[in-house]
Amino acid sequence: MTTVDVDALIGARFDEDGALARAVELAGVHAAAGQLPFVALVVRDGVVIGGGANSYLEDHDPSGHGEVVAIRDATRRLGRADLGGAIVYSSCEPCAICRLVAAAAGVREIVFAADKGLVPAAIDSDPVTTGRLIDAVTAVLPAIARRGRTGADPSVPFTIFGEKR
Repeated sequence: MTTVDVDALIGARFDEDGALARAVELAGVHAAAGQLPFVALVVRDGVVIGGGANSYLEDHDPSGHGEVVAIRDATRRLGRADLGGAIVYSSCEPCAICRLVAAAAGVREIVFAADKGLVPAAIDSDPVTTGRLIDAVTAVLPAIARRGRTGADPSVPFTIFGEKR
């Protein structure tokens, strides 16, 4: 995760708008570096306890989604796998994998900026299947993810990503 300095964010305080705006901003930075434009912050009681950027391209890791990387970071920092009460703020709507990992870690909810409809085909070449997987997980975990409120434009990281391709 060379493009996002999570250490500088640990302990920072954010409300929903601030956390989402920061995730969107960092997703743009990540995209400008040629990486997939997905970043997430893990926040508990308004304080950042972890963060991560998508590492799929950098690490050749199909599980390296921004939310999963952020959850791994938070659990490592806390020294335990239970993130009970935490909220994950994501630059984009979480996929099925991210929703399941968040639930397994005890995350209260994932709040996202961009909905999956903004993800370009260069990233998600099969949005129908992606949607079906999300629908299946949502049937089991109906309240794990919701769109949040932010003044940041969630499409910007995808525009930057498109310009770098």
